[in-house]
Amino acid sequence: MLALLVISAVSVLGVFGCMDSGHTGREQGAQPLKPSESPTAHPFERRLVDLNGKHLSIVEAGIGYPIIFVHGVVTTSNIFTKYVGAYSPDFRGIAVDLRGYGDSDKPSTGFTIEQFSKDLITLADALHIEKPVWVGVSMGGMILQRLALDHSDRVRALVLVSTTDGAMILDKDIPSIGRPRDYRQVSKNMIVESFPPNTPATVYQPLLDRIPTWNDTVIREALTSMSQFNVHGQLTRIQSPTLIMVGAKDDVATPAIAKGIQAQIPDAQLVEFNTGHFMMAEDPDRFRTVLGEFLRNLK
Repeated sequence: MLALLVISAVSVLGVFGCMDSGHTGREQGAQPLKPSESPTAHPFERRLVDLNGKHLSIVEAGIGYPIIFVHGVVTTSNIFTKYVGAYSPDFRGIAVDLRGYGDSDKPSTGFTIEQFSKDLITLADALHIEKPVWVGVSMGGMILQRLALDHSDRVRALVLVSTTDGAMILDKDIPSIGRPRDYRQVSKNMIVESFPPNTPATVYQPLLDRIPTWNDTVIREALTSMSQFNVHGQLTRIQSPTLIMVGAKDDVATPAIAKGIQAQIPDAQLVEFNTGHFMMAEDPDRFRTVLGEFLRNLK
């Protein structure tokens, strides 16, 4: 059975602010917020989805064609809560906590790109979604490349954000995380270093607040999987409409890597932001606009 939890917009939307006026609630016929209205009157819905005994937490908002948002190695579904309801009533947004993250179950192992990809297909099955639009940031984009190669019939369109088609090495001593290096400090360093120098701490503090929702095993296995990832040269098989977003100041998933991905995927679009790794945090308005234009052109 699906365990259902409805929580306030304040707690769900805490990562990058409240719903903008004009966003709609999940209920059919919900009215846009007026500027004077409190966003807590239109909460997002968070619930647990049973995947054969394992549970993934999702946040949903809006109605319409489904979009599934997939986070990275040091973020959770909350990085997307400002966007899941932004495109209703044409698109219904669903942001997932991968296994081990956020409010999802934390099994003893299985935190790899391959297993995350399998989980996402099982999640889509459980939600009765045949071909969603998939949006993935960083590790999430790596997971979606794997998913698109293995399950091309389950992809309506693909949005790859701040990602690579080869190894992404974010830590040089992965085995020592948790033994003895504390995973929380490792995670904090990776988050802070993903933003350009002199970025106000208020921009990334909401990401730091989510660190306790994973553990050392989760990040150690995920980082190991990322360090071994390589689909370069295989992406020519992806035929779905694809949008690639990259930050000009990202020194991990660089513009050169993004252009290499674009060159492999037929007719892929590339948009560059004047940001670091997390443009959805640094430049949320443009991120929302660029994604919205891509979605509108799918219709």
